[in-house]
Parts: sequence; C-alpha cells; structure tokens
Amino acid sequence: SMRKEIEEKLGIKAYDIYGLSEIAGPGVGYECEYQDGTHLNEDHFFPEILDPITSQPVKPGETGELVFTHLTKEGMPLIRYRTKDLTALHYERCSCGRTLVRMERILGRCDDMLIIRGVNVFPTQIESVILELPEFEPHYLLTVDRINNTDRMELKVEVRSDYYSDEINK
Repeated sequence: SMRKEIEEKLGIKAYDIYGLSEIAGPGVGYECEYQDGTHLNEDHFFPEILDPITSQPVKPGETGELVFTHLTKEGMPLIRYRTKDLTALHYERCSCGRTLVRMERILGRCDDMLIIRGVNVFPTQIESVILELPEFEPHYLLTVDRINNTDRMELKVEVRSDYYSDEINK
C-alpha cells in the first residue's frame, strides 16, 4: 500500500489524522500508537453511522455513512452532517487506555459505491487489492455494463512486463 511504501522509504511510522473542513479541519480524530482505529474527539462531535440508503442508524461495528453533529460550536453548528465517508465505529476501550470511540479506516464514499447484482462494490477496495499485487501496474480500467437486464462488471489490469513471458513479446 502507499502507506507502507511511505513508511519504508522514509523510515517513519505513519499515523492517520481525520478531519473535514466543514466540521473543524484536521482535529476531528487521530490514530494512537496502537493504530487500532482513529479516536474521534467525542467531547466536540457526536459521531453516528447511518445506512446510506435508509438513513437509519446501523448496529455498532457495522459499516455505513459517517455523520457528525457539533457539540461545542456556537456559531452555525452542523447537525447530522453527512460526510459521505463509509466506515464503522467501535466503542470498546482501546489498548492505549482511551475510551473515545474509534473509527475504522475509510472504506470509500457513498457516492463512489456501485451496486452490482445487489452487491455493494467500492472501486477503492478493488484498487487496494490491485496495489497489493506486485505483478500488476497501478493502472486499471473498471467498466460496468447492463447486458440483458444483468449488471456486468469488467476489470482490466496492466501486467508488469517483468511478470510475463518473453514469448508474449514475439
């Protein structure tokens, strides 16, 4: 992944910081040394996870759209601001001792989601798999067509030249 590459090349440990300019900038949440989710600053924000289609709350740990309500902003607070970010929240105490809710890494965005034959497909998930496979270049083409009333998804990837036989070049 890009994160691993940055850590290896720079010899550092990378941490996530979450923020939205509409809410408060980069101070909404941060990752601790255990990197088991992003701690959200619940003293300033009330986070919720809603089903992106029904707008109903999901069970703890289930994936849905992240929604924030300002708790301490006095001028024009946002109430149930829909971020379009897809994630899940965990309420158990973190290994670091903090009790703030932890947010999983962002899976994708509601507006990036494709529904193929009733299954939610996120192009970002497909991309993360491609980037993990050393035989592929980081270039791909994802197309979705409707053929005979059935959704059909096709993925084309570029194989790195050092991974295929010289016979192909002839």
